[in-house]
Amino acid sequence: GDIEGVQAETNDRKLLYEEWASYSVFYKYQPISLIRKYFGEKVGLYFAWLGVYTQMLIPAAIVGVIVFLYGCASVDDDIPSMEICDPRNNITMCPLCDSACSYWKLSSACGTARASHLFDNPATVFFSIFMALW
Repeated sequence: GDIEGVQAETNDRKLLYEEWASYSVFYKYQPISLIRKYFGEKVGLYFAWLGVYTQMLIPAAIVGVIVFLYGCASVDDDIPSMEICDPRNNITMCPLCDSACSYWKLSSACGTARASHLFDNPATVFFSIFMALW
């Protein structure tokens, strides 16, 4: 039946819609008892586990953002990136394939070297250990 309207009586489906299935209540806890009552034990346990799992991922996400921001802040101090991006180093690289490729300058890989430092810096080692123990 309809869940909206003035004549609609309050039932479990309408309560679930108002307290759980609306974007305006994303910050609230899930009404686990109401979900269990309406959908059953297995579905209620599933959504209870999803809620706990999501809350457990919040600290890991915060640490991941901090590690990424460290990579952004330290990209200018990364020695391999500085050497690759330095135009004074006139390093010519061998072709990447046998017949159709030509020689190329190492400085053309500057953007890739700087971007790789964002995700592969000393802090990512800490983050990998943190996630393994988490």
